[in-house]
Amino acid sequence: MFVAYEPEDYLNSLIEVRKADAKRLFRKAIYNDYPLRGPNGQPACAYCGEWHGNLTIDHIIPKSKGGPHFARWNMAPACESCNLSKTNAPVFEWWRPMEFWTPEKEEILTSWIYCNSFLDARMHQAEYWQFLASKRVVQQAIRYKPRMKKEPRYGSFSLSDLDQLELVMHH
Repeated sequence: MFVAYEPEDYLNSLIEVRKADAKRLFRKAIYNDYPLRGPNGQPACAYCGEWHGNLTIDHIIPKSKGGPHFARWNMAPACESCNLSKTNAPVFEWWRPMEFWTPEKEEILTSWIYCNSFLDARMHQAEYWQFLASKRVVQQAIRYKPRMKKEPRYGSFSLSDLDQLELVMHH
């Protein structure tokens, strides 16, 4: 799996993809990543939970109301029936009166929106790339850490002494 640590890493890893293939891969990622699933792990409609039939991609905030077209946080799998029924209505005003609405499904959708909007916002900030770079360094330091013959010490305490002290203090 490719992991980018700096924006330039994306440029060096780009491959040419036809527009139709890019859309298909993007849609497939939405279906695969949305947490609501059918009984055999197949993607399910974010609203009613149905997993059989054709799923479409619904814009949670409709494009006609200013919702972004290719933002993950604004897209969720929806069965054709729910997508046609919702039209361009605000999602929660349309959904909550429906008999298939549950607080659990709403929590899944709001978590999806929150997590993906956070990631979308962070992707363009310099400190995000610095954060990833620091994680890379930390992971490499852990992975390649030489084995120590003696236990590390902080002052006159060893790590196991500190662990024991913490256990005593919490009980």
